[in-house]
Amino acid sequence: MSASSPRPPLSRERIIAAALAIVDAEGAESLTMRRLGQSLGVDPMTVYHHLPNKAAVLDGIVEQLWDGVELPPAVPGERWQEVMVGVFSAFRARLLQHPKAVPIIGTRPSVTPALFRLIEECLQRLETAGLSGGDAMQLIDCLSAFTIGKVLAEAGDHPESIAAALASLTPHTHPTLLRALADGYDFAPEAEFGRGLRALIDGWRPAS
Repeated sequence: MSASSPRPPLSRERIIAAALAIVDAEGAESLTMRRLGQSLGVDPMTVYHHLPNKAAVLDGIVEQLWDGVELPPAVPGERWQEVMVGVFSAFRARLLQHPKAVPIIGTRPSVTPALFRLIEECLQRLETAGLSGGDAMQLIDCLSAFTIGKVLAEAGDHPESIAAALASLTPHTHPTLLRALADGYDFAPEAEFGRGLRALIDGWRPAS
């Protein structure tokens, strides 16, 4: 945009996009209404005409994250287990696009229109595939918490610190841990997530 081009009008969508950009670059703790106003080039008070407070901005970010989850297309004859794997693999992929925003989606109430649309689509596919009602909702709750927690831990990992900590272990102090590491343990987040997700899904026994 050239210096003479008019600034786009302020809108809820533009504010949320700017807020998410701040979180992506600097972390959720850096998001303030003042910082948001600076990013948008407006008086922070102007933001309040579109969103009443910071909580509403955070809820907008949650909505944006859920709205970006791209489910794999339905397949004729698909099993509900495969539906769940596809849904939560897509959810993980979306969270990894914005890892610094994961603490927000993990702590804000997820009661957004985008989430309800996503759950409705999931439930329709699960019902067709043989899992419905409370069983489906309970499993969705469990897998949501698992996915958010795993991505949150993954985003917070610092390889250098972990390597330094492991280097301090000795056979005298931590013999069992060192044997486990020597057996070939390697931090592979995607493979570990996939294995854990599949174990949770395959172990789920519908109550009805």
